[in-house]
Amino acid sequence: MLSSAALARAQELSPAAESLLTDVARIVDAEESTGWFLDEEAQESIRGTMLASVCRAPISARQQALAELQRQSRELGSARDLFERDGRQMTSDVEEALFVERQLTALAFALERADTDCPFWVDVEPDFTGRQSDRDRFTLSLESGGNAQLRQTEGDWTLGGGGLARLLAGYGLGGRATVLAGIEFGGGAMLKPNTEPTEFVINYFPAIPLVLRLRNLAWHYDFETAPVALFQADNGNFSFGARGAFGIGLSALRTRGFLPWAGATVAYEYYVPSGGRDAQHFIRGGLRVGFMWAP
Repeated sequence: MLSSAALARAQELSPAAESLLTDVARIVDAEESTGWFLDEEAQESIRGTMLASVCRAPISARQQALAELQRQSRELGSARDLFERDGRQMTSDVEEALFVERQLTALAFALERADTDCPFWVDVEPDFTGRQSDRDRFTLSLESGGNAQLRQTEGDWTLGGGGLARLLAGYGLGGRATVLAGIEFGGGAMLKPNTEPTEFVINYFPAIPLVLRLRNLAWHYDFETAPVALFQADNGNFSFGARGAFGIGLSALRTRGFLPWAGATVAYEYYVPSGGRDAQHFIRGGLRVGFMWAP
């Protein structure tokens, strides 16, 4: 992770250099998550992905990014020396220094190869915004998932399950946050309480979610609110309510224009008495996958 001093210094960089640094950090972090062991093998594994970003970044942005990583590495010190100093333990200081060293080596190697290895059909982008994030651009996301549900109404709790699909438009704010909004439609089956034999009711849940997504390299954290509605297969009257939700996700690197991710969410919904139904409380939790198109 970047130190607070490094983050403050990064504010002075050009947007293109910041975007390149974000890409480098994401790429190295993704490789580390698979079990970085041999430096040479790991650096070769990410060479193509690194060049896909470096080849598009302006030369001035490449130079700024390299100088920034060199500065961070000098300030943090040698990971090997820190390892010995800390009793041959992988402390947070060692891990931070090693992370920066790996980024510096990866970027320096890509810059050395850029003139010969960059494909002739890849153009430099003066306003380079990166490839491994949604920094400063509009995006379109398709998300889906399944969930378990608890419902409380008229003093009774019951269980159920279902799924949802949603389409969200978004905009990346500086690579560290994203605002998303769109449409969602979900459904599921709930057990009817106090029925013998057991009966089910099919619920449908349209919603208009608004999401603030905060990012930390590959991880993101969603804070969501939404107006929601409920109707049933055997009762088309609408009940209305509101949702609060929290989610966490882990993103993969860019694949053909898409930034895929997977994670989990938990949500609470309250429906006011409406549509001929009493007040209802829903608690949902489940897995979620998403594909963000970030052109």
